[in-house]
Amino acid sequence: MEFELGLTLEETSLLKNALEVIQIQGKSARMVARLQDKFDEHLFQIQTNLQLAEQEKISQLEEISSTRGRKSKS
Repeated sequence: MEFELGLTLEETSLLKNALEVIQIQGKSARMVARLQDKFDEHLFQIQTNLQLAEQEKISQLEEISSTRGRKSKS
């Protein structure tokens, strides 16, 4: 079962980096490696979502700007 933690980009990055510092051996090493992979995927998803949101904002601003430009020419 998985749970959403609601971590920010900075919090996720901090935890990912902390996992690289600690020394783990045996069975726990595999679990920590999987956890690092999950953090990598989560960081990628956060960054992708931020980029998509930024692109959407830019598109909306360009649309507003072009609409205003057409109205002022009328």
